Amino acid sequence: MVTRPEALVRFLDAARDVLSARAEEGTPSAAVAARVLDAIGNSVGTIAPGTLDPPPAYRHLASALEHARATTEIASLADAFQELEPELRWRRRAGSETAGAVFHDGHANAEIVGPAGLEQRGDVWFGASLVAPHVRYIDHRHPPEEVYIVMSDGEWYREDRGWHRPGAGNLVHNPPNIVHAMRAGSGALLALWLLWAG
Repeated sequence: MVTRPEALVRFLDAARDVLSARAEEGTPSAAVAARVLDAIGNSVGTIAPGTLDPPPAYRHLASALEHARATTEIASLADAFQELEPELRWRRRAGSETAGAVFHDGHANAEIVGPAGLEQRGDVWFGASLVAPHVRYIDHRHPPEEVYIVMSDGEWYREDRGWHRPGAGNLVHNPPNIVHAMRAGSGALLALWLLWAG
């Protein structure tokens, strides 16, 4: 029987606490979070700790986590993520070299749960994105509905709303297939994301 590493259990518990507190009942964010967390609670995937060297943007992770810890609502989640983080595989977005060197070296993503995650499975994705200061994450879209937990300051774009600044500790919801992006200001942007693909 496969069991989750204790650090992953603590992280998922902390994420559940934040999502329960921040996602208002009946909202799309609450629905996505419930589907993802219920699936994770009902089964465990294959555990495969990371071994890859992280991209250059990874050097900004410590400052982004420091910012997250200053926000009371997500301080415990930031601590749990920091404990788990050494087991993750940080990498660039596939094809990012075509978007130019600033973006290519200015971002890093890690799947915590998902096809390439620490816990490998195909029904849900739960990961992290880190964007270096003054870097814009490229426009993208995907069929799964998505919720971000904002861990540090930055701006978020959605094609039907334009840019806004949700603030650390808040949630951002993206409907299926909508164009969205994010950008960091003077500090690094860190976000956790959940996608339902089941």
